[in-house]
Amino acid sequence: MLRYRINDDMTPWSEERMEEILSLVSLQRREKALKLRHKSGRQQSLMAYRLLQELLEEVYGITEPPVFRLLENGKPVIFGHEDIHFNMSHCRNGVACAVSDRPIGIDIESIPQEIKKGLAEYVFNDYELQMLKASPSPTLVFTRLWTMKEAVVKLSGRGLTGKEQLRPLLQECHIGSDTWHFHTIEKQEKGYVCTIAEGKE
Repeated sequence: MLRYRINDDMTPWSEERMEEILSLVSLQRREKALKLRHKSGRQQSLMAYRLLQELLEEVYGITEPPVFRLLENGKPVIFGHEDIHFNMSHCRNGVACAVSDRPIGIDIESIPQEIKKGLAEYVFNDYELQMLKASPSPTLVFTRLWTMKEAVVKLSGRGLTGKEQLRPLLQECHIGSDTWHFHTIEKQEKGYVCTIAEGKE
């Protein structure tokens, strides 16, 4: 049972709106948001958390603000509701959140003006690099593939660190994979791509 939500209204909040939202989240999230240097970062962090709150209430009837604890691999779980899987993501063009009864990962990314060739060659396999080369919209294809890979890495709980041991995983997760199911939302007019990854049953 997968549920997700995206908010792409990135209009800057007023100070009053910021204070209102800060009053609705957990102390843990409030402290994390206030440590962020830029107002846009604080807003994105709070927006993603609020999407999680909305989904938890809508799907599970949970009304108290969720508090997180970290597993050994660094992946957060909801204290007291460890059976609920969730993931959040944000970029300058939108924020996203998903909840499920099985492991999930979600990633939302802004579509770049140009492709970082070295990064593409590091994380994409030969088939994907050919897709990129043949596409009339290479930045869109790059972002779609990148969100797929980061969603899988987030699902795994290992984080996209660029470490060499992640390279096989990054090159393995692709369209048509037998291991994961992908759901991708592309909003070119809003400048972002969002992908949700779930393990297949």
